[in-house]
Amino acid sequence: MTQEQLEKAYEKALNDAVKQLSYRDLSKTILIEKLISKGHSEDAAEYAAAYLEERKFLDDTRYAQMLLKSYSRKGYGTRRIKQELKKRGISNENANEVYNEYETDYSILNSLLDKKLKGDVSDRKEIQKAIAFLQRRGFSWSEIKKALDEYINKHKEY
Repeated sequence: MTQEQLEKAYEKALNDAVKQLSYRDLSKTILIEKLISKGHSEDAAEYAAAYLEERKFLDDTRYAQMLLKSYSRKGYGTRRIKQELKKRGISNENANEVYNEYETDYSILNSLLDKKLKGDVSDRKEIQKAIAFLQRRGFSWSEIKKALDEYINKHKEY
């Protein structure tokens, strides 16, 4: 490949990368995969990603923070969010960096418990179903226990 052909290939990969990022944010890994699947060479795809990353148009940490906030608002727990970050090409390093600043929003857990239990804490079977529901959403047992204890104390009948 001549120098001119190489430059054109890199420029085309860069244009396609910008087009991909204009639709929505992506991780560097996913962007490179998309460019390669569109027929760009691995070198051209990596060049485009590095170029955009250097200019802050591509930022895995920012993307991970956005995903974390989004999934947290939707009522997902840490484990589920970590799975989603990994699925979207976020490295463990970036995921851990974002999680160092993350705190569980117990108001979300409380509203999910309210949705399932509707204030009735007398039926043990329904409580078990609510616990299973929260576990499937990715919350840890310690998070669930804390939220459930608060919820039960709030709705206990004397």
